[in-house]
Amino acid sequence: MKSVPNGEIPSSPGGKPITHLTMLAERLRAEGWYARVMGSCKAPSVRVVNPTTPPLNDDITVGPDGAGLWWFRWSFGVRIAHVDNLDIAAARIIQVLSPTH
Repeated sequence: MKSVPNGEIPSSPGGKPITHLTMLAERLRAEGWYARVMGSCKAPSVRVVNPTTPPLNDDITVGPDGAGLWWFRWSFGVRIAHVDNLDIAAARIIQVLSPTH
C-alpha cells in the first residue's frame, strides 16, 4: 500500500476506502451474511462471518496496488476483486468462507 506523510491510507479515485467497504458490507448482508465495517478511517476493514458456520470468518481490507488500482483484500493481503466488482468480491468471499461438502 502506498504511504503518505501522515500515515493515512490514500483515497481511491472512486471514493474513500470506508465507502468501498460499506458497499461491500451491504452487498454481503443482502446475501444473508454478517458483515460489519470495523476500525478507524486509517485502518478500516469489514468483518465478514458465515451465518451458519461462525468460525469461518475474515476481516476484508481495501487498498491500492503498485499501479494505483484499488482492490478488496483478505486479511493476509491477497487480492479478492477490484473495488468496482462488488458482485465478484461478494461471490468469492462467500465461496471461500463456506464449508466444503
